[in-house]
Amino acid sequence: MASHELTARRMAEKLLLSPEEIDRRKAYLGISPDDERAIAVLESYVRDKAPEFVDRLHDRILLFPDAAAILAHAHAQSWLKMRHAEYFVELVSGQYDMDYVLNRLAVGITHQEIGLGPEWVQASFGLFLEWTVQCSRQDLSSPFARNPLLLEILSKLTLFDSGLVMDSYFMAEREKAEVLSRVFDTNAEVVWILDGQGRIRHSNRTTRKLTGYAPEEILNRPVPEFLLPSGEEAAPRLQDLEEIAAREGHWQGELVIRCRDGSGLTVWATLNLLEKEKGQGTILEFRDRTAEKKTEQDLFAKTSDLVRSNRDLEQFAYVASHDLQEPLRMVTSYTQLLARRYKGQLSAEADEFIGFAVDGAVRMQALINALLAYSRVDSRGKALVVCDLNSVLDHALDNLKLAIEESGTSIVRGELPRVVGDPVQLMQLLQNLVGNAVKFRAKDRSPVVKVEAERDGDLWRISVSDNGIGIDPQYFERIFVIFQRLHTKEEYPGTGIGLAMCKRIVERHGGTIAVSSTPGSGSSFTFTLREPGESHHSPHPEA
Repeated sequence: MASHELTARRMAEKLLLSPEEIDRRKAYLGISPDDERAIAVLESYVRDKAPEFVDRLHDRILLFPDAAAILAHAHAQSWLKMRHAEYFVELVSGQYDMDYVLNRLAVGITHQEIGLGPEWVQASFGLFLEWTVQCSRQDLSSPFARNPLLLEILSKLTLFDSGLVMDSYFMAEREKAEVLSRVFDTNAEVVWILDGQGRIRHSNRTTRKLTGYAPEEILNRPVPEFLLPSGEEAAPRLQDLEEIAAREGHWQGELVIRCRDGSGLTVWATLNLLEKEKGQGTILEFRDRTAEKKTEQDLFAKTSDLVRSNRDLEQFAYVASHDLQEPLRMVTSYTQLLARRYKGQLSAEADEFIGFAVDGAVRMQALINALLAYSRVDSRGKALVVCDLNSVLDHALDNLKLAIEESGTSIVRGELPRVVGDPVQLMQLLQNLVGNAVKFRAKDRSPVVKVEAERDGDLWRISVSDNGIGIDPQYFERIFVIFQRLHTKEEYPGTGIGLAMCKRIVERHGGTIAVSSTPGSGSSFTFTLREPGESHHSPHPEA
């Protein structure tokens, strides 16, 4: 009970239990100082016999499943028996000062906290008196047999003792009710407590803030009065909501509540039954959803605009690149024809100009083809299935075989996982990253490319690392932007779309891609892919 000492002292102050009040209570019950001295003779006898009584007490408790369950969860049974034994030894100690009073108040507080009803305190005292009477009759050597007045004194002391415990129990219950009342009344949500017929028995102060009704205005009125239709849907029936709550444990959803001015307020509501069976009473809680609804509508509108904008951009990119193909092929064909037919017949300057035109037309065609491929990542992508990245990497390396052999690149590969993805796009992703590692190799050392995987929760982190020329950190963001190049086409040929394509593919798969690098020492590109879950199965996982 030591943990409740401060609470017991505060409780004593609330109950006005001063030493003078304790003496007055004892005087009312006829407990004199001689009685206190006389009862002390029982202490050693009760201490020896207490385990026998406590076993009987616990056998009685275990006959009632509700009380037995509470005690089983509250303390270890061995500790509880020991404390019960000490309790009744203290009862006959003959020392009934303020420390004793605080100890008894703490007992009442503990009973209230663990949920053991006051009837069990009374029952334990009754059983104790019954046991002492039995001892006086069966054990002729007991102090009870030698001094029959001890039973009378003990009866008065048990009344004194139980009065202290009951006072603290009900004061703790009252404080708990006051706390719950404050929580109920200041709750940010409206709380209505309904009876078995759906009438409002209690409502908190938030009711006025949200609905305009004062709490007392709606008492005893049926809840259906306040439920309005939502759009074309009729107002829900309370009985239907209670049936759902009885079946599923609770009900929650949107309601339209009629306010005092006649308007309807859309709220998010939760309904719980006070008992397991419907019709025993209900708690209905709800909060204003006006701001949430507006946020949802704004978000939906922005999402719709974004989807439409992306669709329009993809369509524009496709149309622009597709429609440019034919005139560009004509320009390319005729400039190449000019180069073949008139090379060396005109001036050197003319040959140079024609060369520029041919080169520009070819590069423009490559850029348009790249733009067309970029725009089709989402619209032309295949369904995401379970695929083996080892097989995907094999295909990518086959496509890069010539470049790898000519550059003398060493490929170091770890065991790669099965992931959820579009195998064709994942092959393109790995081909771009490994191809870049081969292309941007250092001149003073043989290129080495490592492809590895590491689990991160339900994701896999795939890394493609090299020992190439590296990238300055200031360009980490720029390199993933379409057509952004860090080198001239003379140094490193290409369209500048490879890493932008990688980023778009990874994002289509719900992942992220990032780079870490030290200029002159190499780079490491890391992207994430999802691990297959139970919902991802394919009869042809390698397809």
